[in-house]
Amino acid sequence: MNKMSKLMKILTAALVMCIVAPVSSALADYASAKKAYDEFRYDEAFEGFKESAEQGHMLAQHYLGVMYAMGHATPRDDVSAYNWFMKAALQGHPVSQGNIGTMKLNARGTEEDVAGSYFWFIVAEDGGYEKARKFMWRVTNYMAREDINSIRAKAEEWIRENRGEEES
Repeated sequence: MNKMSKLMKILTAALVMCIVAPVSSALADYASAKKAYDEFRYDEAFEGFKESAEQGHMLAQHYLGVMYAMGHATPRDDVSAYNWFMKAALQGHPVSQGNIGTMKLNARGTEEDVAGSYFWFIVAEDGGYEKARKFMWRVTNYMAREDINSIRAKAEEWIRENRGEEES
């Protein structure tokens, strides 16, 4: 093997480690944080979730949102909860999507937005979060039919684009 070929292999291996190491670190931090959370060791869980969430770990983002929403190991902060739930929601986490719908409906951490709430409930229900269905239909009581249809179309478009579904 010539020197250039060896150098390319070394550089490739270094690049892979730069990519894989943070991902495996985020997974390890999440796993230990989840264990701590399940054991009510909230201070430890908060730190682990925060580190993993900042690295883009979807479930860590969700749990960090929960911790801010509930005031576990940190003062309750609806704006931070909303922001972390939104990060997880945009990655496709159905429960976080439902939480965004609820927060928009109740003006927690964001302004009241019935239409936005309906949008996120549709997306959450499509992702498998069954509780979103009951909220989704309650919200329609406060909306005009044309708004319901328009938002449903936007939600279905978002679902196709973000879940890789093809138009029929």
